[in-house]
Amino acid sequence: MKAKYAIAASLLISIGAYAQKDELKQMKKIVNKEQPTAEDLQKLKQLIDQAEPLMANADDKQKADFYYYKGNYDLVTAITKMDQNGIKAAIADFNKVLELEKTTKREYTKEITEEIYPEVSKGMLAIAKELGANQNYKAAVPLYEMAYELNKKDTINLYNAAAYAINAKDYDASLKYFEELDRLGFTNKRLSYTATSPEGEVQYFNDKKTRDLYIQTASYTNPGVHKDPSVRGDIIKNIALLYIQKGDKDKAMQAIAKAKKQNPNDIGLLSAESQIYFESGDMENYQRVIKDILNLGSKDPNLYFNLGVTSAQAGQKEEAKQYYQKAIEIDPKYAAAYYNIGVLLLDGEDAIVSEMNGLGTSKKDMARYDLLKEKRDAIYKESLSYVKKAYDMETNPENKEQFKALLASLYTGLDMMDEANALKKK
Repeated sequence: MKAKYAIAASLLISIGAYAQKDELKQMKKIVNKEQPTAEDLQKLKQLIDQAEPLMANADDKQKADFYYYKGNYDLVTAITKMDQNGIKAAIADFNKVLELEKTTKREYTKEITEEIYPEVSKGMLAIAKELGANQNYKAAVPLYEMAYELNKKDTINLYNAAAYAINAKDYDASLKYFEELDRLGFTNKRLSYTATSPEGEVQYFNDKKTRDLYIQTASYTNPGVHKDPSVRGDIIKNIALLYIQKGDKDKAMQAIAKAKKQNPNDIGLLSAESQIYFESGDMENYQRVIKDILNLGSKDPNLYFNLGVTSAQAGQKEEAKQYYQKAIEIDPKYAAAYYNIGVLLLDGEDAIVSEMNGLGTSKKDMARYDLLKEKRDAIYKESLSYVKKAYDMETNPENKEQFKALLASLYTGLDMMDEANALKKK
């Protein structure tokens, strides 16, 4: 009885193996066609469905053939429908082929890794960039992630996935990507070779040989070298801020502390640390870290401006003014710094106006009123000189309206009605 069952089982396996080979041959004919028709694809799908249950008894070579053909079908249909899940399925199929060919003849490995994956990646990245340009960040994220999975040497794709996930407000995904980038030690520090085109535009080349060829044959000039700044500080900053977003300040500070052990004077990391303090309302430590950055030689006017803001919030009026003036010294067109000095100078003006409004009509009160008015006008005039500069040089429409409102109020307060009326018409 057992022998009969053994013979029957053996017969079934033989029949299955024959069916597998026949179906695989038919699949191969369809896949090898230059332009498979819709009918071809439908037939290929039928063959895949028939062969898949038989794969358990197939050898590694047959399995590799099967998943290669299935991957081709999944990829073609996914691209036709712009189906991201279909692309994922195709990649999973091809990955099975790569795994199987580690122990058998490598018939498809080179084609998959050097032709199929680069082309798929190129297509996905083009779509992802277009989606990003249209601010559809959520749809772009998985495309960047898949492009990274296809070639993990292109770590920039994982960085883009992380950045787009923030824009899509998918903070959990973004944190996962940034932590992986941190683990990999990704910095994106790259060396590019530059040259100026005949139209006067600076162009970037991945290698010196190509750049030099353009100089020799296409009238490019001004050869140079460009170094991209490290994004290491940005990665740590985003990890920390994402933990802040999740309400976990301790983990945020742990991320900063870990990175600072290796690079204690990294301005990017210190900037991230300062932002954490700012986001959590710890202005004392915020100012401390900003001063550390400035002591390292930073010439960023925004840092001085931010110190001015926090000093003003802490009631340190003179210190705030000095920081704003330092920002202007570095950037003479820093409109917001001029405006903030103007606002700072008005501090205390309310008390003067309140006292003026409370005075009577006696000779003594009138004398006091004139003295207070002179004091108030002096404040207005000094403030006006800064606010007008801010208004004249500001280009942001929203800020300009804000500056205009205060400028109009100062003109009116100083009885400069011609100037006030002219401003209204602008």
